[in-house]
Amino acid sequence: MNFRISQRRWPAIVAAIAVLGCQAAAAVTIDMRGTLGAYGGFGNTLQYSAGGISVNVYGWGETGALQTSTPSNFWYFQTAEIYSFATGIGVCNRVEGSLASGNCETNEREIDTAGSRDDILVMYFDQTVSFSNLEVTVDPWDGTGSDPNDRDLRYWIASVPSAPDLSTFSFNTLSGTFGTSYLSSATSSYNAYTHMLSGGGGPMSGNLLMISGNWMNRNCTDSDITSDAECEAWKLKSIVVEPLDQVVPVPAAVWLLGSALGALGWMRRRTD
Repeated sequence: MNFRISQRRWPAIVAAIAVLGCQAAAAVTIDMRGTLGAYGGFGNTLQYSAGGISVNVYGWGETGALQTSTPSNFWYFQTAEIYSFATGIGVCNRVEGSLASGNCETNEREIDTAGSRDDILVMYFDQTVSFSNLEVTVDPWDGTGSDPNDRDLRYWIASVPSAPDLSTFSFNTLSGTFGTSYLSSATSSYNAYTHMLSGGGGPMSGNLLMISGNWMNRNCTDSDITSDAECEAWKLKSIVVEPLDQVVPVPAAVWLLGSALGALGWMRRRTD
């Protein structure tokens, strides 16, 4: 049998093999709900894994000493306690008290900007990930009639050598190390909301994601006034990130096919 492949077809064959061997990485959803267990106390860590990506999560609250520089209405961060409830991760800072000690009330177990002592959640990934199609879903606690329920958030993206210690920072000094915080707004509601942050600003890849409420609004109202002027108070339900583009292994038969075709082409040249 005379097996011939036109030289003009080789580029198409090689391209087809390359497509088979280099598949796009899929988005990974990391669900933050319901990792129940013992309360960890201030400074505890929660770990999540999905799709080959692991992330350690830490909570901080601005409950330290009052910042003496201008502006002077910011406090330094201290470690807080985090816990994964049925609707997502919430934070109990040192003013609210610890879940382990029984002092953090139901309407305080959120990432909030209420009471002028705002919370921040730090997520440190085990690898550099893509945030180009970042999604963050928040879920306010349903305390209709009294609790604030604004769903705005601010976020930072950075690349760091290790999980950061925020004890020497306040909200208005984070930018020098971690870059600008970007605002994503949402109307007030007690329903869950997904922030689509693709192209929202900042780096599109890194190993650090930090989120908080809109800490720049220092005059928010600590109650539900249904006009988007109240403070944020929500739990982190989930995030969606992507692995960086990479070659995904495919069955060895694909590469054997490519090798065989290459050998046949070489033999054809030898006999022509």
